[in-house]
Parts: sequence; structure tokens; C-alpha cells
Amino acid sequence: MRATIFLACLIGVFAAESVAAAESGYTKFDWEKCRKTAEGDDVVMRRCNGPDGIVVDINNGADAAFVSFGEKGARGETQLGEFYFPKETVEWRKAAGKPFAAILRYDIGKAIGGPFRSALVVYKLEGKTSSCIVAIVDAGKPGANERARAAADEATPKFTCDKDAPQRR
Repeated sequence: MRATIFLACLIGVFAAESVAAAESGYTKFDWEKCRKTAEGDDVVMRRCNGPDGIVVDINNGADAAFVSFGEKGARGETQLGEFYFPKETVEWRKAAGKPFAAILRYDIGKAIGGPFRSALVVYKLEGKTSSCIVAIVDAGKPGANERARAAADEATPKFTCDKDAPQRR
């Protein structure tokens, strides 16, 4: 019995240390200044350079703009609402200096003219290859940044792109 309790405590300490070991870095993008990679029918695709060689793509249409990370872009569910537009600052969650998740604020609405609500979208980074949405956090509620970081730190390692559905927090 004592060995089981000791083992449970030890696992809890290591789990707490791995979450505490995550740190944040920030990049601010001017999406219009990123290199244009494609254009057509009211859609413009641009590519920016993120940290650690991770590419950041923005697919900008008339009624929505979506950001993805990695050479192959987004996997899994990408719909955030009817109309959605990213803000310019990406928060990179890092462990041992390597980004494993990204958090990006979006304005999301039911009509192109608004009103909009704010959401924090948490992406799992699959190295430099691709990304997927792990969680969508209601940024209108208190503690949104902390909840988004918790989703990045706790849910991302267990999340399987193309299989798991994004959490709504």
C-alpha cells in the first residue's frame, strides 16, 4: 500500500514538473508582409517564418483567415465558425527550448460585420511538419490565457491529430 502511494506521489511530482517546465515565447506577425505563395478567387496564401524553422501559413479569404503551422499545414478540424480572423501575436509553448504548441487569438462571428467574440486557438505542433487544433478557449471568460496554456501543456502531448476532436473550454 505504501509503495502504491509513494509511486502515485512520485508520478504527480514528475507530471507537475513537466507542466512547470513549459515556457512561453512570442512572435508578432504582420500577415500582409509575409511572402505570398498563392492567390486566386478572393483567397491569398502567405508564408511567414516562425521560431525553430517552423513555417507559419495564413490562408486569407474574404470571409475568413486561418493560420496553420508546418510545411504540410493543418490536419484535422479547421473550422472555427462562420467568419474568423486571426490576431497578429502567436504564443509559442516550449519545452527544453523547442516549440510543441502554439496559441493564437481569433475574432469569430456569425456575420462578416460582427459582432465578434474572441477565442484562443491551441495548436499541437508536429515538429516542423504539420499542426492541428487541440482546443478552442472562450477568451471572453476570466482566466482564458491560463486555460489555453493548460490545454497546450496538458492536452497536447496526449492529442492525436486526425483522430481526436478539439476541446471547447
